[in-house]
Amino acid sequence: MASKTTPTPHLVAVDASALPQTPEEVATLKPDKRVAVSHGCEERVAAESSKEDVTLGHFCATLRGDPRAGYLKQCPLEDLGCRWSLRAHAPFLTSWVQETAFLWVGGADATTGLHSDDEDNVLIVTHGSKHVLLYPPNSRRHLDPNPRYDNGTECCEIDAFLSEAEKARQHPPYAGCAPPLSFVLRAGDALFIPRDWFHAVRSLDVSVSVNVFYSTLADLATRGAHRALTDFAHNRLGLWRTNCVCHRPSGGFGMRP
Repeated sequence: MASKTTPTPHLVAVDASALPQTPEEVATLKPDKRVAVSHGCEERVAAESSKEDVTLGHFCATLRGDPRAGYLKQCPLEDLGCRWSLRAHAPFLTSWVQETAFLWVGGADATTGLHSDDEDNVLIVTHGSKHVLLYPPNSRRHLDPNPRYDNGTECCEIDAFLSEAEKARQHPPYAGCAPPLSFVLRAGDALFIPRDWFHAVRSLDVSVSVNVFYSTLADLATRGAHRALTDFAHNRLGLWRTNCVCHRPSGGFGMRP
């Protein structure tokens, strides 16, 4: 086993001192690189969402003063010239794993809607704070999974941050679901999120975080092979392009210069 952790979400020890610590530090990585910034909740079919093409430097420079600046989601850390290994900085990982690290930068209320991932995952906050809600895999029938495509991910229609009563009112199958686990992560905190656990994340203020997906060789031979096939079908053959998270250029917010 690559990880000795139990299959439930919990805080883990990670030395994140070498990761970007502020939006201003992020901006220095590749200020002229163009990035896709998200507006709205892309994981929910009924929610308005759009993407905006901006430079990393411009986005980070306007983030603190513009509540509409958007959310830089799942930007590959290597694309910004930042090489960082979770295994080298996390004592709980005891054997080889394949890692993929992503950067997230956003203002207050920047939200990733409820979804599950098919890889184990560590979410590390380096600046600001984030609220994370999590449901176990056996809650799936209550969470209104939707058909939105995101490779390795299953998205849900429920707004996890509504009250329990409101979730049941808007989505009757939610009735009888146990309330989610709740974590507030602050700078320096790291949360282990087991694969197949449904989770939603909201920034409580301007935040910078990194998440790292990781898989063992056995994981890569099974779930990894399926991800590779669906990625090829989506990005090379164009399947599911009209209802995906990654290629949604328009919505209620529209594109901004």
